[in-house]
Order: sequence, then structure tokens, then C-alpha cells
Amino acid sequence: MLHIIVDRKSLLKAITIVENAVTENKIREVLSGIYIETNEGKAILRGTDLELSINTEIAAQVEDEGKIVIKHKLIEEFLKQIADEKIELIEEQGKLIIRTDSTNTEFSLYDAENYPTQSRFEMGVEYTFEKSKLLANIENVKISASSDPENLAVNCIRLEIEDNKLKLVSSDTYRLTYIEEELEENQKNKEGLSVSIPLKTIEGLIKIMKLIDEETISFKSDGTRVFFKFSNVEILTRVIELQFPDYKSILKSAQHDKKILLNTKDFLSVLKRTLIFVRDNKEAKNGGIFNFANNKLLLTGTSENAQIKEEIVTIQEGEDLKISLNVRFLLDYISTIEGKVTVLELLNNKSSVIVRDEDNDKSLYFTMPLALRES
Repeated sequence: MLHIIVDRKSLLKAITIVENAVTENKIREVLSGIYIETNEGKAILRGTDLELSINTEIAAQVEDEGKIVIKHKLIEEFLKQIADEKIELIEEQGKLIIRTDSTNTEFSLYDAENYPTQSRFEMGVEYTFEKSKLLANIENVKISASSDPENLAVNCIRLEIEDNKLKLVSSDTYRLTYIEEELEENQKNKEGLSVSIPLKTIEGLIKIMKLIDEETISFKSDGTRVFFKFSNVEILTRVIELQFPDYKSILKSAQHDKKILLNTKDFLSVLKRTLIFVRDNKEAKNGGIFNFANNKLLLTGTSENAQIKEEIVTIQEGEDLKISLNVRFLLDYISTIEGKVTVLELLNNKSSVIVRDEDNDKSLYFTMPLALRES
């Protein structure tokens, strides 16, 4: 029967990490909990939904070896409300006793014997990346991923390593974000990689990277699974095997004969104000009308009961153009731009618009126009 003494904050952090793999499962209830087992002076915690597994470990004073599956939500809430540095976890007659200096609490458990085992992941070429840079790129690229789990082929981020570059791509079929990064010298000339990583895994990975002090992250893949590793956190996920959109054709075939340069800060402010008016537009949700003429942008946003017209200065190359675009989509990407100047490249009011940071040619954003309705 499990009996351990652990640091409360360490346990709380470990639960916060592994719960990113856990979802409520009414058919197989044990998967709704977090697995804890003892091993050589450590407590190992694991969460899984069978597609994604996350493991971590914390130091523990092991009084008795054992394994349990906890119903973690209530325990997590309780641990946040106590101040004790050390707490005692004791399995007793199918219950978990958490003992502190001043409290004695009892929680029901799932049957640990029904918890699935996890095989070791040994295959694949290992790549190592600077955590802060990878985190920023993943956060920026995921804006275009479909949030609909039913749309599985694009409910993901595409990760490719080729030509000594890391390429990250996402698309919900209405927009596409592409980011590439040159590999560090010690990571070059390795075997290539092309995988689609589920958005749920990506969102969990982002949260974990923000919790972990580690400066690097390593990963490898066997083509059907991807394995991420920090010092004491392991993430194993299945990949999406449905075909990802042919983004390379989109990059190669993109055409434009007009270029608009805008002050990023001013453009963001205009978009934020316009979104207030267009977010509930029943005819074209989030749709604004962008009229580029005479080195100016006149942006019109209309709702059922109100309208806004904003004008800002631009530098325009090419003929005038009136086009309807999704204001929210533009905001999502332009909010990630660090440079002072945002560039829009356009062809006509029916073709995709390319958005980029004038100072960064490693990131591109494509968004499709909306049907042009005069306000």
C-alpha cells in the first residue's frame, strides 16, 4: 500500500503538468485520473487519454511502495488552499488519506490495476531545440490551427525538418501560418521529419514549457508517434496520419501585384476598435471592408446597430483595391509581429492576402477574403 511524504508544491506542479493529458472518460473511468507509483525514492505521475501521455517525477520519502490513481481535480484544489510544505499520502482500504500538520482528508480512488501500461519509446533521430525560441514559434503558428477536433486533418500543427530548417505550419483552410527557423549547427544534416501533432498536445506542451525552467527540449519521432523530453517530463503523443493541406503549393503559387505598408502599432489599434463593431455582424462575422487608395486605408466596420470608419496612412505600391477581410484573423497574426511595419501583399478581392513583418522573412500568414458586401 502506497505511503509517501512529498513536498506539497512539487506535487501540485506535477499534477498541473500531467493533467494536460487527462480528459473525463465515462466509459473507462480510470483514464479520468492521474496515476502515481513509487520508484527508487521518487513518485512518478502519469496522465493519459491513450492518444497522449505525460509523465513526470518528484522526490519522495517512500515509507511503503505502491501505486494509485487519484481523482485529481478535488485534490489539486485542496492542495492550493493549504500552506504545509510537506504532506503525507497514504493508501488505506481503497481510499487516499492526505495528512498535514493540521488536517486529515480522505479521497476516493480509481482502481490502479485497470490503468494502462506505457511502452518505452526508443526509436527516431533526436533533435534538440532552445525552449524559448520553440515556444514562441509554436504559440505564433498555432493561431491558424482548426479548433474543431472533428476536422482532424487540420486540428494540428505540421512540423517538418528538411533542408536543415525547422518548418511549422497550421491552417484551418481559411488561413495559413508558416514559420521556418534555421537549425543550429549541431542539429544539421540529420534525418528529415514530417509529422502532424494534435492541437491538444500542442496546447499542453505550451503550458508545460511555461512551467519548466529547462532551457532546452528534445524530441524524436518514429512517424506515428512523437516523443518530447525535458529533464523530468516526458510527453508521448500519437500523430495525425490524415493528409495535411499542400501548403508548399500555396507558398509557391501565391501571386500579388500590390503591396501595402502599415505602421504595426497604428494598424493594431484600428483593427481592435473595428472588431468591436464587426464581431456580431450576422452577414459576415468579423468582416471589415478595407479600401486601399491614395496611400491611405479606409477601414469600415458595420454591425446591426452601429458603424465605424477609420482612416490611417499607408505606403501603397500598385493600384487601388477594395477588399473584405476577417478582422479577427488579421488581429491574431499581427499581434505576433514584433517589427514596426506590417506588409500586406494583394492581387484582387478574391485571392488570398499575404501578411508579414517587414523585418522577418521567416514567417508568412495567408488569409482568404470574404465576399465583398458594400456597407
